[in-house]
Amino acid sequence: MAQNTSSVNYIYPKKISLRVHILKGSARIFVVKLDPSKKLAKKKQVNNPASIPRRYFKEFKIDTIQVAGRAVFRWSPKDKAATKTVLFLHGGAYMMNIFRQHWNFVAEIIRRTNCNVIVPDYPLTPAVTYKESFKMVRELYADLIQKIGSENLILMGDSAGGGYALALCEQNNELNVAQPSQLILIVPWLDITLSNPDILLTIKKCPTLDLENLVKIGNAWCGDLNPQNYLVSPINGEFKNMPKMSLFIGTHDILIADSQKFKKMLESQNIPLNYYEYPKLFHDWVMLVRLREAKDALSKMAELINKQ
Repeated sequence: MAQNTSSVNYIYPKKISLRVHILKGSARIFVVKLDPSKKLAKKKQVNNPASIPRRYFKEFKIDTIQVAGRAVFRWSPKDKAATKTVLFLHGGAYMMNIFRQHWNFVAEIIRRTNCNVIVPDYPLTPAVTYKESFKMVRELYADLIQKIGSENLILMGDSAGGGYALALCEQNNELNVAQPSQLILIVPWLDITLSNPDILLTIKKCPTLDLENLVKIGNAWCGDLNPQNYLVSPINGEFKNMPKMSLFIGTHDILIADSQKFKKMLESQNIPLNYYEYPKLFHDWVMLVRLREAKDALSKMAELINKQ
């Protein structure tokens, strides 16, 4: 696929909202850092997907199919036929399932773009490793490419799902599989080792993520694979012949260190990246769709999709 020839370098220009200040302060007090050790030892999946709020069944067409024995949720606009489809890989550190906030995000994407959105309940660690999960998502991806064509498919993911989406595109090149038309990365987990020393500059500013516990979960996701491998740490992959790429990140997120590193790597190779940075925003704020800053990011994503 031909590279796009221009990049966006966007820094959110406004002061952060009062609500962001309140959420960050509350998170430092009330968010309990997840210690995954017991659940990892039991090899049990943490949870099932959050239930889809009932109000969305009135607003959208929603159904569920099975792919490789797993649920795939299909959302579509009710009143208009969609011409594009978003394959959305949810975040949750490869261990936690779809949150209610993800469904709110999916609803907003459809409202703003009139796209279909496909959300797979992909297998999670510690029940499986990346290998079994990729097998299921690969089957879904191949089916979508066959039915709608790569030009009508947009791949998107948040946090772990963002890393997953980038790795999937890198693997497309290895397997000689068609790329989606766009790849939109939302606060992506790009290096499962979290070994970038620049992370230490942000760790005290990040109110929700715990470095040590993320590494434990990442090791479980890897299984017997070298954690430097691009399939789990896609920052180590090859970036040529990629789709149009865009990345959204906040500066009070430990994952910004690798997002900035990724941006510089692409620049050094003259590979375009639409980069959107939000000062003082915490991890995965985009899923809190009523935040002023999330609305801004959603509008930028809609522009990327609608102008395609």
